[in-house]
Amino acid sequence: MCQDGIVCYVVGNRRVKGIQISLDYFTIETFEKEGFKHINTFVRNIPNKRMPSKTSPSNQKGKNVSTMLHEFIVILQKVK
Repeated sequence: MCQDGIVCYVVGNRRVKGIQISLDYFTIETFEKEGFKHINTFVRNIPNKRMPSKTSPSNQKGKNVSTMLHEFIVILQKVK
C-alpha cells in the first residue's frame, strides 16, 4: 500500500429537488476520515458537456433550473 499517494478526484455538484448537493465537500470529508489530507480544489467550467445547461425538474413549462456548469478537481494526499 502506498503511504504518501496523491488522489485527484473529479466531481460535479448538482441540485436535486431544489437542494444543492456539494459533492466536493463530501469527497473531502470522506477521504479525510480515511487518512487523507486535502491539498487543493480546482474549479473548472464545463464548456462542452452533453447534458443541457438548464432542465425542468418539475416538468412545468418555464420552470427551469441550471444543471452542472462546473466540475471540481479535488486533490488529496495520503497522510503517513
